[in-house]
This record gives sequence, C-alpha cells and structure tokens, in this order.
Amino acid sequence: MRSTFTRVAAAGAVCGLALTGCLGQSGGGGGGGGGGGGADTAGEPAAGDGAVSISGAFADAEEQAFNDSLAAFEQESGIDISYTPSTDFTTEIRTRVRGGNPPDIGLFPQPGLVLDLATGGDVIPLNDAIDVGAIQETLIPGFLDATTAEDGNIYGAPMRMAVKSLVWYPVPQFEEAGYQVPETWTELMDLTERIKADGNTPWCIGAESGPDTGWVMTDWIEELVLRSAGPEVYDQWVSHEIPFNDQAIQRAGDMFGDIVFTDGYVRGGPQGILTTPFGTSPNAMFKEPPDCFLHRQGNFITGFFPDEVQKDLGSNVGTFVLPPVEDGFDGQPILGGGDIAAMFTNDEDVVQVMEFLTSAEFGGPWAEAGGWLSPHKTFDNSQYPDKITQNIAELAQGADVFRFDGSDLMPASVGAGTFWDEMVSWVAEEKDLAAALTTIDESWPSS
Repeated sequence: MRSTFTRVAAAGAVCGLALTGCLGQSGGGGGGGGGGGGADTAGEPAAGDGAVSISGAFADAEEQAFNDSLAAFEQESGIDISYTPSTDFTTEIRTRVRGGNPPDIGLFPQPGLVLDLATGGDVIPLNDAIDVGAIQETLIPGFLDATTAEDGNIYGAPMRMAVKSLVWYPVPQFEEAGYQVPETWTELMDLTERIKADGNTPWCIGAESGPDTGWVMTDWIEELVLRSAGPEVYDQWVSHEIPFNDQAIQRAGDMFGDIVFTDGYVRGGPQGILTTPFGTSPNAMFKEPPDCFLHRQGNFITGFFPDEVQKDLGSNVGTFVLPPVEDGFDGQPILGGGDIAAMFTNDEDVVQVMEFLTSAEFGGPWAEAGGWLSPHKTFDNSQYPDKITQNIAELAQGADVFRFDGSDLMPASVGAGTFWDEMVSWVAEEKDLAAALTTIDESWPSS
C-alpha cells in the first residue's frame, strides 16, 4: 500500500524541496547487480566487489540530494554506489526478487513490504549483518519495531523520517491573542474552547483528496489511539489482534468527534472537512484576521502554504506536537513515516554502505537541500535549512516512541479502503461511529 505521503504526491501535490517535503513516491529500483538474498546469505559477509546497487522510490531533485549525501562516503570508502529510482517500487522490487535479481539494498517507502519479502527468506536479517545496537542507540525509539518479525529478526532500518504529529499555528496572531502552546490533551481542548469563546474558529481540517479522501481522518484516529491507548494497543490494532471496534478505538474516535461535531470548533463544520482540500485547508490560518488558529498535519504541508508565508516560515508559522492524553500513554508519541533500508546481498561493501545509510552521519547534503529528516536523535540539526525544520526535528527527537502510519500497515483493502470510506461516512453523519468501526472490522481479510 502506498504511504500517506505518497498518496499526497499522487494527488498532484508538489512539496517544496527547499522546505520539509513529502516522502518519496512509491516506486522501485531498477539497475545494479545484487545477490539472491535469503537465509543462505546471512552470517559472515562475503568479500565485496567494489560496487553496490541501490533501488528506491525517489527521483529528480531528491535523487540528486541522495547522491550528494553519498559522495564523500564513496570517495573515502572507494565503493562505487549506483542508485536507480522507479515510479512503481512495490511492483518492481517484487518482480526483481522473484527473478533472482534484487538490488543490493532497497529503500522502501513503508515497512510492511520489507516484512512481506522477509517471510520468503529474501531479505538479510540486519542483526546477522550489522551492529543493530549501534543504530538503535541513536534512533528515535520505536522505529525498528515496525521491521522486527515474529522470529525476532530485524529486516530494515530507517534512512529518512517524516513527521505527522504536528499542530501548526499562525505565530503573530496566536501570540497577540495571548494563547499558549498546550502540553496536554486537556490543555489543547481548553485552548480550543478559549479560541471559540473569543469569537474565533479554533481548527481548520480539510480532508478532500479526490478518490483518496479519508486519510486525513484516519490519521487523526491513529494519533489518538497512540496517545490514549498507547503503542502496544496501537500495534495490536493495526495487526487486528484486537477488533477494529474495540473500546480503545471507539474512545479515540469519540475524542476526534468532540472536535469534529462541536459547533464552532472546525471551520465549515463536518461538511467543511469533507469539501475542503487538504492542501488548501491550512491557508485559512494566514488570513487577517485568521479564519482558524490550529491545523494538524505532517511536515510536508509547508509546501502548500502561500508563497508569502513560505518566504519567512519562522516568523509566520509555529509548530507543536499533538500533546499526550493524561490518562493514556505515559509519554510523547510521534506518528509518521519513513524510508526503510533493507539488504538483499551480504557482502563487506554492502554492509559498509548499509551502516552509513542508517547512521546519524548520513544525510547532511540532503538536509541542507530540504525535504529530508533524519530519524536519529543525534543528527546535527544545524544542517537543516530553516528554523521550522530544525524545530520539527527537535520535536521528533524528543519523542518517547515512534509509530508508522497505521493505515499503511493494515491490509490495503482496509487501510486505504474501508477505513477511509467509513470515516467519511461517519464525518458526513451518515452513520454513527460504532457502526462505522464495526463495518471496518467485518471487512478485515480472513487470511
């Protein structure tokens, strides 16, 4: 299934690469050599041949920034690294693996496909090839959970991060009104009520995305399951170990419903949510006076802000993390996405490249170009091009746990199917939340 950030790109969005851009589009690598992979290639790496092939989903300016980030390493190591992008990574990587010609390293837009291929013995367990502990020491906690199989092996590690759990606000008007950044869910709801009491509209929420309408609402539910029920319940939910209409999911939906259906809380009300394009929704914050003061969306959304706002993001817009729920998870979670590096060949050169790609030392030139965030807590944030990006990185680095977008981890017929559709029906007030969640649960594939 395509990630949410890929769906954004597929909807025709152009995310400013000089800002904090979208994740790369789902596609797959061609080119380069590669060994067969699988259990028979695990263990001690073979001697390298001086060349490593990488396939991934990003192209154009992102491809250039990726290659620039490898240039110094190539010169120092003497390893010739070739990267080949694709517009259909999911299809092509499966085809290449089935044909016995995978790249040495694949860069996956979501972790589910890594584990799918790992079940066939086609992906090298990282814990058999590299020092996973060294990576884990500097990673934001939780990243490796998504690529850890039931057998305990870890089959992929992140080399890029995207952050969803952000609330944006217009800095000058927010501060002039005397509003304070909330630190808890109760404080956020108190702020929402205060903004309304001042005669203003607290939230802008736009979900219209053509045939993909629905993902904005599912993001909200995922955020609130993670905060109110915690990462363990979240993991059980996305793998259907608990039913979709479990009380924990109902509670998260009710919390979102308190915002959606309370008169005066959302610009345009429930129908406005469904008819306002997700990309133009935040622009109402920048009117004078603002038509809303709060907007929850991922780091890519800066590419949709008006040009005059983008010229001085640090002065015009601020961010904070969607805060934790007091009686929920004891900590600050982050929902997001990432590009996952996985090995198909176990030789000394591939190991060296893999260790670099998944380290806090990778990505400086890409960070400076924009559109890239490191998943490591120890990355040098001064390399990011603006204060907004630096702030987002710091917010993510301060998280207690990271979880991937839940709908991207579910079967496609649910995550990009009934989950989207039923959330639309609920917000449109065509059915109640309990009925919507039950319909989703009943749609889960039986095998």
